[in-house]
Amino acid sequence: MTNIILDPYATTLPPVFHVYNRANDRQTLFTDDCHYDRFMARIAVVMPQAASLLAYCIMPNHFHLLLSPRHELVVELRYDDKPLKRLPTKELSAAMQRILMGFTKGYNLKLSLTGSRFQQKTRCKHHSRSIAFGMQYIHDNPVKAGFVDHPSEWGYSSYNEYAGLIDRDDWLCDHALAMKLLLARPVLSPKLYLGGLSE
Repeated sequence: MTNIILDPYATTLPPVFHVYNRANDRQTLFTDDCHYDRFMARIAVVMPQAASLLAYCIMPNHFHLLLSPRHELVVELRYDDKPLKRLPTKELSAAMQRILMGFTKGYNLKLSLTGSRFQQKTRCKHHSRSIAFGMQYIHDNPVKAGFVDHPSEWGYSSYNEYAGLIDRDDWLCDHALAMKLLLARPVLSPKLYLGGLSE
């Protein structure tokens, strides 16, 4: 039997979720700057209607989003780090469909392809720990994959937003909510406070 740990912050802080998907057959999907830019542009336009984005990383064959939904949950929260059976709100489900389908349509048109580019089911986990851990995991993805030596060298994540290395006009994340969540659940390791959030 799984031990369920009750979250003392659950009634006072908005829930946070780790949403992720990958390309079909693990193929390399993002092969050019324009692919990354187009995908992030879709997120910038569509996501604010459904959720506050807290962190992201777009990799060559998959992506990670850390976010907090804006609407009523349609799932029960889990505290065992197992994927949920569905995305946490109807609005987020619709938003992800718009993002993936919109990107795929443009991608296929440009490359004369057909069919889906992503796996059918976008997966999601309830992130019950401090978001510092989730942010570190997401921002470290390109380092662990061997693409770069430091997260700041990867131009397709939110790391440089928080490090103050890109213009505020280009931010995709809700920094005010991220700071609120970080301060509400501080962690001792300074390595988990990324970039500008540690200052």
